[in-house]
Amino acid sequence: MAVIAIDARFYGTEHTGLGRYTTNVMAHLPGHLQGQTLKVLLRRKYFETLKLPKNCEKILCDIPHYSLAEQLLIPQYLKTNACDLLYTFHFNAPIFSKIPTVITVHDLIKSYFTGSDTTTRAPWLYSLKRLGYNQVLEKTLTHAQDIIVPTNTVKNQILAHFPTVKPEHIHPIPEAPDPIFRSPLENWKTGKLHLPEKYLLFVGNAYPHKNLQILLDALSNLPNENLVIVAKRTPFLSRLLAGRDLSRIHILSDLSDSDLVSVYKNAKSLITPSLMEGYGLVGLEAMMVGTPVIASNIPVYREVYGDKVTYFDPRSVSDLIRVISVGARHASPAKFIFNRSWSHVSQSIAEVVNESCSRLRSTQ
Repeated sequence: MAVIAIDARFYGTEHTGLGRYTTNVMAHLPGHLQGQTLKVLLRRKYFETLKLPKNCEKILCDIPHYSLAEQLLIPQYLKTNACDLLYTFHFNAPIFSKIPTVITVHDLIKSYFTGSDTTTRAPWLYSLKRLGYNQVLEKTLTHAQDIIVPTNTVKNQILAHFPTVKPEHIHPIPEAPDPIFRSPLENWKTGKLHLPEKYLLFVGNAYPHKNLQILLDALSNLPNENLVIVAKRTPFLSRLLAGRDLSRIHILSDLSDSDLVSVYKNAKSLITPSLMEGYGLVGLEAMMVGTPVIASNIPVYREVYGDKVTYFDPRSVSDLIRVISVGARHASPAKFIFNRSWSHVSQSIAEVVNESCSRLRSTQ
């Protein structure tokens, strides 16, 4: 029986995508690792309230992500608790630890998108954080026992950038929509959002790789369309909206589960114009409630969505306008059934972790 540390400090939906991923996996992963002893690293916010099975011991680890303290102190936690393996929900494993790791790499977006428009930090601080990102990413990828990724697209990007990584140690494990999209739609009671009867929908953040600007540019040439943006109000979003006519743009933040499902369901279509992603949950969520999806023609979306969505050139405003105009006349598709659940995701992760433990025992 191995002692496995699980860095679950991202637990909680306040961490958006990473938080939902961590929360959904932790709901099932301990049950798929019953033969192992699990030491779960948690922030103070969830340390008392999170209930875990008997094979888990909670370790209070209120250390900020992406910090120097993370790199220096977590190795001490692992050594003190006699851990044999560390499993992380992100790439930011401590590079000074000698304990083998299984890491998760959701995407390589920060490796492709750089520069002043991708940050709100001062130039000197941004340069320092870029240096740390590059060093940690390279060290963790090249030294990890195993690497979990959401798609073959991300796997191929890793192999292209880090040729010393062995392909057989990278495991594509597709994600699953949040459980709220599996409940019958009639179970959700809609709040008073005061939205147009029908609208185009964007769900995500306003980082440059999300390519929200092309959708805003298209909207200015579609006078009969309204746009709902579900995103946190950040400096990135403020930059994109500055100087634009906001009369047909509606910003929603911090929605309840009921309202989020309702916003998806009542949209004319979901537009996801990203230039790069690790997966594509927003499109699956839309399809699960019967909302058509218009997606950028990028490899990861082709892998995840197949022929179930309408694609457009993410560099062409005119192509997006054309697709929206044509797509608006299409009948809503039948509700999409996506059978993969977070229990399936967690079971696949457990298989990787158990296999990694087996390899460790065979070398001891």
